Amino acid sequence: MKEVTDLLVIGGGAAGLACAVTAARLGLKVLVLERTERCGKKLAITGGGKGNFTHAESARAMADRFDCGARVIMPLLRDFPYQRIERFFSGLGIRARRDDEGCVWPEGTDATGLRDALLREAAAQGVVVRTGCRVAHLRLGVGSRQHTAYREEVAARAICLATGGASHPRSGSTGDGLLLGRGLGLQTVDWFPALASLRTELDLSSLAGVTQPKVRMSLILEGEPTRAATGHFIFAHSYVSGSSVLNLCGHAARALARQRRVVLRVDWVPDFGQAELTSQFAIARQEHPKQQLGTFLGSLVARCLALRLCELARVRADRLLTHLSRSEQEAMVRQLRATNLAITGAEPLERATVTGGGISLEEVNLKTLESRRLPGLYFAGEVLDLWAETGGYNLHFAWTSGIRAAESVALESKTGVLSHRLPSSAGLERSGSS
Repeated sequence: MKEVTDLLVIGGGAAGLACAVTAARLGLKVLVLERTERCGKKLAITGGGKGNFTHAESARAMADRFDCGARVIMPLLRDFPYQRIERFFSGLGIRARRDDEGCVWPEGTDATGLRDALLREAAAQGVVVRTGCRVAHLRLGVGSRQHTAYREEVAARAICLATGGASHPRSGSTGDGLLLGRGLGLQTVDWFPALASLRTELDLSSLAGVTQPKVRMSLILEGEPTRAATGHFIFAHSYVSGSSVLNLCGHAARALARQRRVVLRVDWVPDFGQAELTSQFAIARQEHPKQQLGTFLGSLVARCLALRLCELARVRADRLLTHLSRSEQEAMVRQLRATNLAITGAEPLERATVTGGGISLEEVNLKTLESRRLPGLYFAGEVLDLWAETGGYNLHFAWTSGIRAAESVALESKTGVLSHRLPSSAGLERSGSS
């Protein structure tokens, strides 16, 4: 077997690069293996290419954005508030800019700039990066007499699995981490779309292109607590989308995989309560008695949507307000505040922004990111069965988990554990150049 490196990072995405840079800064010899011809391809398109890389809010508030539950993720987030991530990138020459919603963006650059800054620092710290390398198997603690039928095998005393999820396969996220984990006997969860558009049973294709800037939604899952989200809403040709939908998708997809009924209940006018909305009808009837119902509703929601809501409420859109019966008005108020959309599926996995599934959290000590059963194996980023809402949270976890995994390996190096560990190996199907 060839020379043994301190840390082998499998995957050159956000989590893998953060891990490699941190480990090298802490004095470790690091090798990164990236499946594609270039590192950070998915990172370069994050946030629409603008690079929303964390979110300015407390660790406690941030913990509620993750699907795993606040108790599980809080210890890690408490050690990694958003200010620490801002400082990490400041050390790479990236200044932070916060918008009114708390999203943190790179000042004067974009997502590609984040990627390039990480790669420059990796090179400056002596990290060896090899692209075009797909890891086909892992062997832990194999010693120096390992024979393999693969083209090449590389060895390290610690391995960080940072292969990402299973969306955007052209970026290298092809789900390899799940296969590698299963090969080691680890508990895994099948991939599913966690941030993606949803398909409705009701044909809404006639509304394609219509957007509502703010809705409040509830996801009603059979046998589970109701989940809620607020954000913008977009009608696509075959799906509904927008931040409000994306933030509920993972829970819907997981329930559908279990053959459970899923209903999306949409409040199209979240700034109006029941009494306020009823009052709006009364004022409009008094001031514009000859106005058609569809025209009035067009002042509250998009005109095309207003007409469709009239259909769903079974009230004619050309009905004059002065002729609107009490029962018709009540039906329209109910429809505005609670349109029920049965959900039949989500976008294909490869089109999801983020995927759920991967290595089960039961296998990982989130304080160190080390495997509970396989010492020397660490995990970082989307390869773990954990996801968060939109707004920079998923990238925050990528940086956080990558940095913490590197720190954990470095600590073992200082205590002598790393130097006494038998090397593990990764078999490559093909090799590339650095």
